[in-house]
Amino acid sequence: MTFKAKQRQYLRKHWHLTPREVEAARLVCKGLDNNQIRKKLGIVYNTARAHLANIFRKVGVTGKAGVILEFIKVLRRARI
Repeated sequence: MTFKAKQRQYLRKHWHLTPREVEAARLVCKGLDNNQIRKKLGIVYNTARAHLANIFRKVGVTGKAGVILEFIKVLRRARI
């Protein structure tokens, strides 16, 4: 699943995500695992996990599927 730039910007503002967290979330929505996310972002594994943990905390979910579902729900509500 991919989101348009306008949608990503809305999600960033809605949950106060950092630009790097938005990039990690975008890769989660594409179905990448932690190691693939690490490689795409050019960071170490633990940093990728930290970004994901921050996203989960800010969005209020416990896993990647929850992030995707919350993103879809918020974007539908906002009609973006």
